Amino acid sequence: MKLSICLLFISFFLFCNLHSKTNDSLIIGYSPAAPFIYEVDEDLKGPMAWLWSEITNQNEFHHEMKSLKSEQLLDELRENKVDLAIYPLSITSERSEKMNFTVPFYLAHSGVMAKNVSSFESSILFLKSFFSLNFFRALGALTLVILIFGFLEWRFERKLNQEEFGDGIKGLWSGFWWSAVTMTTVGYGDKSPRTTGGRIVALIWMFTAIIIISGFTASISSSLTVDTLGSSSNKIEDFKERSIGTVEFSGTHNWLRDNFYENKKLYDNKESLIEALKNGEIEAAVYDLPLLREFSKNKELDDFRVLDIKFNPQYYAIGMSRNVSDSLRKNINTALLTATESYKWNVILAEYDLKD
Repeated sequence: MKLSICLLFISFFLFCNLHSKTNDSLIIGYSPAAPFIYEVDEDLKGPMAWLWSEITNQNEFHHEMKSLKSEQLLDELRENKVDLAIYPLSITSERSEKMNFTVPFYLAHSGVMAKNVSSFESSILFLKSFFSLNFFRALGALTLVILIFGFLEWRFERKLNQEEFGDGIKGLWSGFWWSAVTMTTVGYGDKSPRTTGGRIVALIWMFTAIIIISGFTASISSSLTVDTLGSSSNKIEDFKERSIGTVEFSGTHNWLRDNFYENKKLYDNKESLIEALKNGEIEAAVYDLPLLREFSKNKELDDFRVLDIKFNPQYYAIGMSRNVSDSLRKNINTALLTATESYKWNVILAEYDLKD
C-alpha cells in the first residue's frame, strides 16, 4: 500500500514537472529594428537584446529564437506560432484584441522624414510663391481701390485745382498718383486737395489706406507661407494634402487614419517605406521617430532629413501570444520592470541615442 502511494506521488510529481517544463518552452520571434535590436554575426545587440538577456537571467525557461521579417513576426504572434516578439511594438487597441503585451519599456513618438531643399530650390520656391495667383489677386484689388479714390479726388479737384489735377487723361493720372502717394504715406506734397469734397475724400482714404495696406501685407505673407511649406514644414498638419507614406497597421497608420490623412500610401514594412521615399513615390515618410532617425544615418539618405516634428506618443512593449500563462507573463513583467528601473538602462538608451 505504501509502495503504491509512493509510486503514485512520484508519477504525479514527474507529470507536473514535465507539464511545467512544456509550458516554459517558448518560441521567441525577433526581427532587427535599429536602434532597438541589431543582428551581428548571429548575435543580438541593442537595448531590446539587453532587456531580453535580463529577463532570461531572472527566469528559468527553455526557449528557442526564431528570426522573422517584421510583418511575418506580427502574423505569427497573432496566430500563436511564436510566444514572444522581441521587436519594438506599439501598444494599440487593435493589436490588443489578438495578442498580449508586456509592460511598456519605452515612450516613442511618430515623426517625418522628407527630402532636403537646397538654397537654390528655396530661392526658386520663393520666386514662384511671390508671383503666385494670390499675389496678383491682391495686387489687382489694391490697384482698383487706388484708381477709385484717385478718380473721386480728381472729380472734386479738376475744376478748382487745375494746376495740380486738371482735365483729361493727365488729370486722371494725377489723381491716381495722389492716391498712391497718400496710401504709402510718402507725402511728396506736389499734389494736395483744396476743395471741401476733395479733403473729405482724402481723409477717408488716409484711414482706409492704413487698413488696406495691412491686409495687403498679410495676404502676401500668407501666399509666401503656403507656397513654401516644402522648405519650412514644422508641424504634421502641413502634410495633410501632400503625398505621404507609412507602414500598414502601425501605430502611425492608425493615427493618420483617425485624423483623416487621406493622401497616404501604405507599405508592408519600414524598408519598403524608405525605398518609396528614395524613389520619389512619396514626398515624406511618416513613421516611428527613433527608427526614422536611425535610417537617416545611412549615406544613401544624405539627401533626406528627419524634420523637427513630434506627434502621436506611443508606448513600445514586447508582444506576447495568448498562449503565455499569466504566471509567466507576471514573471517577465517583473523582470522587465526591474531592468528598466535600473541605472544601466538609462546608460544603454544614451549609448544608442534614444534618450529624448
